This record gives sequence, C-alpha cells and structure tokens, in this order.
Amino acid sequence: MTTRRNKSPSPLTLSRADLKVTGDGDNVSLVDKIFIAVLRQIQSRDVASGSRMPSVRELSDSCNISRDTASKAYDKLVAHGHLESRPGSGFYVKLNGKAPRSVVPVATALSAKNKLLRSTWRHRILQSNKPYLSQTGSGLLPDAWLGEAELSATMRALARANQRSLMGYGDAQGYLPLRQQLQLTLRELNIEAGPANIVLTNGATDALHLLVMAYLRTPGEFVLVEDPGPFLLAERLSASGLDFARVPREHDGPNIDVLRAMCERHRPTMFFCSSVLQNPTSTLMSAHKAFQILRLADEFNFTIVEDDTYSDLMPTALGQVTRMATMDQLKRVIYVGSFSKTLAAGLRVGYIAASTERVEWILAHKIASNIAGASLSERVVYRLLSQGGYRHHCAQLRNRLDELRLPLVEQLRGHGFEIAHVPVGGMYVCASLPGDVDAAQLAERMLEQGHLMAPGMLFSSEKTWKSILRFNVGNSFNSPALSVLNKLLGRKK
Repeated sequence: MTTRRNKSPSPLTLSRADLKVTGDGDNVSLVDKIFIAVLRQIQSRDVASGSRMPSVRELSDSCNISRDTASKAYDKLVAHGHLESRPGSGFYVKLNGKAPRSVVPVATALSAKNKLLRSTWRHRILQSNKPYLSQTGSGLLPDAWLGEAELSATMRALARANQRSLMGYGDAQGYLPLRQQLQLTLRELNIEAGPANIVLTNGATDALHLLVMAYLRTPGEFVLVEDPGPFLLAERLSASGLDFARVPREHDGPNIDVLRAMCERHRPTMFFCSSVLQNPTSTLMSAHKAFQILRLADEFNFTIVEDDTYSDLMPTALGQVTRMATMDQLKRVIYVGSFSKTLAAGLRVGYIAASTERVEWILAHKIASNIAGASLSERVVYRLLSQGGYRHHCAQLRNRLDELRLPLVEQLRGHGFEIAHVPVGGMYVCASLPGDVDAAQLAERMLEQGHLMAPGMLFSSEKTWKSILRFNVGNSFNSPALSVLNKLLGRKK
C-alpha cells in the first residue's frame, strides 16, 4: 500500500519571499499572492504538467501562512483550471498540453487597493439618491425628466385592474403582451425576434448575470470586454471568477487588430460589447467593424453579447445605425435591452433576445435562480409602450440631451478640459483633466464638498483613463461642481 511518504517530492517550492507582487503588493491578499506566485512558476514551465504540488501543510509551513489561506489559494487555482484536485492524493498541475493563455488573469492582476477603490466608487454611483449638491457622475437622468406623473397614472390604472394574474408565479419568460410589444420594437431595428425569442429580466444587469450563469460556468473559460466599458460588467465577471481581457474601444468600435490577437491567444467564449452609445464613451460602432467582429466570431466560434441599454436615447435624425443583431439576426449575437435608463431605474425591466435554442437554455437557468419575473413592473412597461406615450417620452429625453450636449462640451473646454470625442447622442461626455491630475483623487476631494463624480478608473484599467471624468449631460451643464473643480485645480475661472 502506497503511503504519502513514498510520493515523489514536488518540484515546486515557495517561500515567503516568493510572494512579492509588483505594484501595491502589500494590499494584495495572501490568497492572490500565492495564486500569482504558483501561476508564474507553472507558466514559465518551471513546473511540468502533472507535477504534484506541495501539500497544504507544506505550503503553509514554507510560506508562513495559515493552512486555510493555503487551501483557499489552491481552490482558486483549481477553479481557474491551473490545478487538478485528486481526493486523497493532493493537487497536481493541469496544463492539458496547451500553453497557458495569460500570465495572470486580468481580474486577479488588479491590486486589492484598486479593487477596493473601484468597489467603493461603484457603490457611490449606484447609491446616488443621497442629497448631493451635484451629481455629474450619476448614471441616471434627472428625476424631473422621467415623467413621474405618467408613471404614477399608469400604476394607478393597474391598481384598479383585476389582480388575479398576480396570484400565481406568472410566465418565467416574462409577461407575454410585453414580449409581443418588444417584437414590434425590435422589428423597427430590423431584428426579427418573436415573443418566443425574448426573455424578460430585472434590467440589463440581471440579463448579463443570467448569461454568465447560463454560459460561463466552466473554470478556465475566457471572455473579452471593451476597454473602457461598463464597470458593472467587469465587477460581475470578476465576482464569477472568470478570466477576461480588455479590447481597446476606439471612436468607431473595438480595435480589430487587438481583438483578433486576443482571439488567437485566448479562444474566448464570449465578447461583451456595445454598438450604440457605448458606456462610458457614447460612441457608435461602424458598419465595417461590426462586420469584421461577426467574421471573427465565426472564425473563432465565440458568442457576441450586444448590450443596447442606451438604444432609445439614439437621435432618430441620424437614421438607422449599425447593430450586430440586425446584421446577424441572432445567430451568433445575443441582444440585451433595458428600460431602466429611460423610465425609472427602480422598475428593473430589461430583456434578452436570442435564438430559440439559446432561449431554452437561458430559461432553464432563469427558473433555477428566479422562479418568476417582475410581473407588476413588466405590466407597467407594457402599458407605457402600448399606449404610445413611451415614444414621445424618449423623444423628449433625446431633445433635452441634444440641447445640452454641445453647450456642456464648450463649457468643459472653457474650464480647461480636453474632449477627444464629442458624442452625437447619449447621456455621457468623457473629458480629460488638465495636466496629469488623478481623477479619482480629485473626485474624493469633490465628494467631501458634496459633489458626486465618476472617475475614469471605474471604466478602464488603462493609464490614459486615470485623468478622465465621465460627465452626465443631464446633470452637468451649469453645474456648481465646475466652479469647485476650478478651485481645487487652482484655476481662477
């Protein structure tokens, strides 16, 4: 009978000195330090595939850490597909004969300090109902713009109606009349999707969460996102333990050369991106880039998740804009929409449009985690859409944003900001602070004086975004925050 004493020694050795991490190393957790140190040895080929790792006790003793910490580090390496756990035997290197895809997963490589900072600012942006003096960094339109009277009238009308339909769980796929109405909405975008191809969700964030649950549950799977991009998406992927890489977003869409290189290197499962009014840049994707992305999806067999949350804020005067779901008709594209930005964030109604086969799989996961949808909210949205008032409401929102956007740009430039791209629509304008000012540090000082801002590090890991602020058009023109900014920057204007 083989005993543990007869096992060959592990070729991997670690000491406390090996747990040094460049940049903010003291703020990186011990679990992540061990993760990175082990991964470096594996990926430098110092440790061969199939090699036995030191036991949890041996790792604990050699690095002077607790056994619980050592165990958690190994569990994380297993979850990312770098180690294999063999009950009763230990942990073994698992390369499967393939070259590793990255030295350190992007989400892991971020320092704990930056993670905490981003998490703090994310919470502030999402909890923007506090009595701030200004909210140039908010992700919501001003309350006064959102038609509270019509929303209240709609809810009163529903309250007077027969509520028997609310006694049961309802349709897990969502309120059928709303899905039928969305069929007409999508048809206007030249996307053919029947009610059976639509799943209602609790907003776009829930839609993305559902897609992660349904399709990204295998350890080691890799996904791509845009950089800069929505901070909630990056948070969701990180929370799921997924490896992801960022594709630079340019004024007309993702950098195709970088996208191809990442596809060749990582063989991604999904690419999360936006064609229309991307957050935070409010840029549009060009037709030729959309076409190239679809070709890459075919070549490398990945799915495109097209987030069209800001679709209804797109100026109609520009005519039909490029959407990959229109070009692809939901073969390789999963389309995500939402009403949270245009109606009310608290309603939490969004939707997924996808092929029949994908909808069946998505529904199976939705039922497992959420037995029924937000039936009352779905009825409110249906009534607003079907009565025709929503179309007029969105037109008013677009007009208000269009009236303020260019004046805001000129105002920001007058205060010394640089604006590389002036959006043609949408809620946001991104502006660079004069000089090499750290936007996050400045935003902290602004917050102390009652002004909520959105620093660029929320949306991008690139150094160029360190000095960028995202301004909400509806909340920023003639904002008192601008004069406070000038004082903090030492400017007289």
